Amino acid sequence: MNWNAVSEGNNTVMIYKNYGKTGLKVSAIGFGGMRLPSECPIEEAAAIVKAGFDAGINYFDTAPGYGRSEDVFGCAFKTMPRDRFILSTKTNADSAEKARRDVENSLRRMGVDSIDILHMWCVMDMANYRHRVEHGVLDELIKMRDEGLVRHLAVSTHMNGEEMGGLFREYPFEGVLLGCSAINFPYRERGIAEAAERNMGVVVMNPLGGGLIPGHPEYFEYLKTSPEETVTEAALRFLIDDPAITVALVGLANEKQIAEAVRAVEGYRPLPPNYKDRLRSHTPEDGSLDKLCTSCGYCQPCPMKVPIVKLMDAYNHYILNDRTPNNITDRLNWHWGIRKGDPAVASCIECGCCESKCTQKLPIVSRLRTVAQSVRESE
Repeated sequence: MNWNAVSEGNNTVMIYKNYGKTGLKVSAIGFGGMRLPSECPIEEAAAIVKAGFDAGINYFDTAPGYGRSEDVFGCAFKTMPRDRFILSTKTNADSAEKARRDVENSLRRMGVDSIDILHMWCVMDMANYRHRVEHGVLDELIKMRDEGLVRHLAVSTHMNGEEMGGLFREYPFEGVLLGCSAINFPYRERGIAEAAERNMGVVVMNPLGGGLIPGHPEYFEYLKTSPEETVTEAALRFLIDDPAITVALVGLANEKQIAEAVRAVEGYRPLPPNYKDRLRSHTPEDGSLDKLCTSCGYCQPCPMKVPIVKLMDAYNHYILNDRTPNNITDRLNWHWGIRKGDPAVASCIECGCCESKCTQKLPIVSRLRTVAQSVRESE
């Protein structure tokens, strides 16, 4: 068994798993810094990070592109013993010089001497990976590891399983960060298996479908194994139960979300043997649940100021509700306050800038066209 539970009395308070072959023990729930609040004083945001640590979370993940996340982490780390947490960050550099600059800036912002796990960030395909290798990025990451600035090298990718296998054969990364949840796992199993065969640490981002699962509890009621648990708890327990998955990385924005994520561990029991098959029966053959936008925001800003994430969320609502057009307009109106006649809805000029940045490779332009048409027809 590659994990152990820490308990208080009869209650499990956190599960810790081996991160591949590194010797690191990491919490089954990870703290993702992408969704930390940006409007409050930095000390208030840091207190949220510290609350996660106090709740038993020891895996903290951030990136230079997550707003002020690294600065918030640095503020929180002043109150946290350095030997009691694992720090993960990333670089999307396409040159050796930028890779080193990214790492040095991350170390400075977070006030630490070394990064436990550094990811080659957002590797979209093998051509993208080889471009970085040819420009000296991998060699520089290895050099920084040898210098002690970085302890372990991992990769963050949105490749499919077969492509991941090819990537792992080219370089023995010690861990991988990939998207997976209870609603799209059939499309991720191959990649996770490829990593598990190599005894890599496997951290899954978007474990709640980018907020889709807690945002649509009535649709995802089938995830629950008891009336008492929430769909959030059920979705996280599904990932915790998988021996090939090391960490479910949850983007946390407040202490309430921390408490619910940790409850998934506190109430954990091994899932029924047929649970995964039951979930699989709810996965449409057309792959639509793998094509839901996770609202990462990488597609923005739009040169025409189109609120892409909000419009894509309305399209998610459309997919989840039998593709009924009025679900788009209702979502825009009641959830986002975007009314009929709002010029932003029809401002897309189909330049494709958003699609070139989409990590999920979604057909954003055609979806925005559908949203605009639905709004027009409702007028």
